Amino acid sequence: MKRAKKKLPSPHLSFQHILTAGIALSAFTLCASILVWAYPSLVSRAVSLPKELLAWSGQASVETETDSTMASSPELPSEREDSQKGLEELISSGELGEIKDFDAYLTAETDETTYYYIMDSAMGPMIYYNQGDSRWADYLYGDEDPMRSHGCGPTAAAMVISSFSPASLTPPEAAEWAASNGFYARGQGSYHSLITGSLTAYGLNVQSVTERSQKHVSDLLKEGSILIALMGKGSLTQNGHFIIITQILENGNVRIADPNSYANSTKEWKLSQLLSELKQSRDSGAPLWAVSLPSEG
Repeated sequence: MKRAKKKLPSPHLSFQHILTAGIALSAFTLCASILVWAYPSLVSRAVSLPKELLAWSGQASVETETDSTMASSPELPSEREDSQKGLEELISSGELGEIKDFDAYLTAETDETTYYYIMDSAMGPMIYYNQGDSRWADYLYGDEDPMRSHGCGPTAAAMVISSFSPASLTPPEAAEWAASNGFYARGQGSYHSLITGSLTAYGLNVQSVTERSQKHVSDLLKEGSILIALMGKGSLTQNGHFIIITQILENGNVRIADPNSYANSTKEWKLSQLLSELKQSRDSGAPLWAVSLPSEG
């Protein structure tokens, strides 16, 4: 019985395959060349995308690591997400503020408003937080005192930390950190040491301003620092109130971030007027601190 011979592939058929593959490759190369010529941005986007993904991944890991250092942070995930969405620029009203407007410490904004604003400052864009924000106005600082009436310190700290450090901190989280680290003063708000303690813990430079002349303070703002001011008992407040002096304007007036009043934060203020109402306290660097970014290297 004869064994059937195995049929070999036809040389003519193999040549057809090679020819077809060559034509397809040429067509693909031609289409790719036309696409690159017509849309060069696609190439740069394709090259940069892996780098962007790596950068995003690195940033996310840094923020996660930073957040894990918080002592007993309260469970406020929706507030963290909400605080970063829909940010709009806080626009100046063009009005000149008056010291008597600062009595807001006793008349905190009590409506159901939530604040999504970012404002300019000597250090760059800064998130604005308000202690009367409906998301946390009734949160109990130290498990006893409402943020609405006693939370100006943590709220000011949260603005600065969230804006100029790798961390993202809401006012209740800053209050929790303050209470856990001994900066909460029952029935009074915060110890003055909160400012240096919290901001340096998150890597920022903080210096007590002992020369509080108008010229020196103006120079600090012009050089890129922001100032945290402890306003004293008088026409502004009965107990003390932390605000942030954010920038100096060409006319010599300043802008502020008042944790207790959005309206005050849209006005211009005479620097001499604010300096005259600083609290007469000299402990823990009070009543005025200069904040700046850490030096590189």
